[in-house]
Amino acid sequence: MHTETRTTDAKARLVLPKAFANATVIIDQVSETEVRVRRAKVVAEDDLPFAEESSAPLSDRDRDHFLQLLANPPAPTPALKKAAAGHKAHRG
Repeated sequence: MHTETRTTDAKARLVLPKAFANATVIIDQVSETEVRVRRAKVVAEDDLPFAEESSAPLSDRDRDHFLQLLANPPAPTPALKKAAAGHKAHRG
C-alpha cells in the first residue's frame, strides 16, 4: 500500500492522485484523525438484484428442521438468559 502526505487548502479541499479523476468516491471518517477515501463502484439501479434472486431455497431436511424448531423451541441456555437480562437492563 502506497502512503502519501498531502495538505488541504483553507476550505479543507484536497487534490487526489490522477487515478481518482472523474471518479465517484466514498469518504469514511475512520476516527477523529483518520479519513479513508475509496473509489466507489457505481451500479445502475436497474442492475441491482432483488434479495429473492440471490437466496437459495432450503433443502427439505433444513426446512423440516427449521419448522420443528419453531414448533418446539429449545429451552434458553444460561448464556442466552444472561444476554437477555443485560439487553433488558440496557434498554431501560
